Amino acid sequence: MSIQKFLMMFFLWVTIAFLFSLPMYADEDASYYFKKAQIQYQHQMYIYAVENLERVLIINPKHTAALNLLATIYLNHYNNRVRALQFYNQSLAIDDNQPDVHCEVGKLYVYFSEYNHAIDHFTKTIAQQGKAVEAHYHLALVYNTLKQCDTAAVHADECNRLTKNDTDMLLTMADDALQKNEKGVAIAQYSRALQINPACKAAYHALALLYRQDNSLANAIEVLEQCIKVYPHDNTIAMTLAHLCFEYKPAKRRKYYIDRAITLCKGVVERDPLHCEAYSLLYDVYKTLHDVPLMDNYAEEYNRCCEK
Repeated sequence: MSIQKFLMMFFLWVTIAFLFSLPMYADEDASYYFKKAQIQYQHQMYIYAVENLERVLIINPKHTAALNLLATIYLNHYNNRVRALQFYNQSLAIDDNQPDVHCEVGKLYVYFSEYNHAIDHFTKTIAQQGKAVEAHYHLALVYNTLKQCDTAAVHADECNRLTKNDTDMLLTMADDALQKNEKGVAIAQYSRALQINPACKAAYHALALLYRQDNSLANAIEVLEQCIKVYPHDNTIAMTLAHLCFEYKPAKRRKYYIDRAITLCKGVVERDPLHCEAYSLLYDVYKTLHDVPLMDNYAEEYNRCCEK
């Protein structure tokens, strides 16, 4: 064999070997840039992390972990929900079996008021055995928004069922702390119960009452506003919140809270015309507003309610 043919064959084999080795080297490069991006993300170097994640996707466009991390950065640190949703959906198009990603996508669709898409993704989270409690909680909120309260109640009940042992233990610990007058400990236990089960009505109510005792009305209102999103037809929660709104006297937005108290009370009497407490509070509200006709009207409604 001539030296020319030998060199041609040699370069041919080198070229073939190089081409076959490209995927391997590409994977190694993608892994290198992804690890680098993870370290930068952990150190809040988001611009550099994004650059390296984009390099990963140039090398391997199907790198779902890189897509998910990009989505997380755009969502949590750049507040760009559109870009976050794009990256998450791109990741799911490659691998649909990502329950936690489905949950994040569901929350983004709720933000954009695309409730049917949100329901689909939360349902997949549950089916794929992901964050079931979180998914059921968000489904309860979505179905309440759609005025499908019976379906919402089913999902709230699932939250309670799945977390019963843990939340019962925390509620008992909170009650024990209250017996020792350790309010701070009780608040911490109720808050922990809500982290485990954001549909725990007992924890919401107890926590709000503790804040009320400490005259932290803004915190108490915030707690019950979260609760009433899950249980919009619970008259006990609605009346407690109405009283708090009436009692709260911020320097600004006083009218907002007065109107909120009125709306809550009227919702209660629509559901239960014999709920005398609601008429009583409406009387107090309109007395404060010096609206004599409505004040007298609700005084009469209250008397009729008591007679019945």
